[in-house]
Amino acid sequence: QKARKEVMVRTCVYCHSARASIRRPSTHEAICKECFFRAFEDETHHTIVTNALFKRGERIAVAVSGGKDSTVLAHVLTTLNRRHDYGLDLFLLAVDEGITGYRDDSLETVKRNEQQYEIPLKIVSYEDLYGWTMDEIVAAIGKKNNCTFCGVFR
Repeated sequence: QKARKEVMVRTCVYCHSARASIRRPSTHEAICKECFFRAFEDETHHTIVTNALFKRGERIAVAVSGGKDSTVLAHVLTTLNRRHDYGLDLFLLAVDEGITGYRDDSLETVKRNEQQYEIPLKIVSYEDLYGWTMDEIVAAIGKKNNCTFCGVFR
């Protein structure tokens, strides 16, 4: 007969009802997804207030790439601005480097974020700012050292 392995299901240490699905690296607490979101938002709010990061009425650009990090930042800042009435004028800011096929999908994600979070989006391009796309720079100078241009332009 095979030995039966018992699985211990932990409940969230915050709400004591939901199944814990995350162990927080900072505290080693076992918590559920909803409590994790709330704790993350509360800690972010505490950091903003404690360090006086913003003043009411400020216009704040949230630099977005379409990736998960900037999408979470846009979500959290929008949520906290509404929940705690920071009075910030938030907008999304994305950069189009002008590399064919590189930024297309992520710019579509950023456009969806604009609708989802109901904050305006500004897309700036290297071509508009500097008169060159990265594709044109690579065509002119070759692939060697082109990262330097992109980094400086950013």
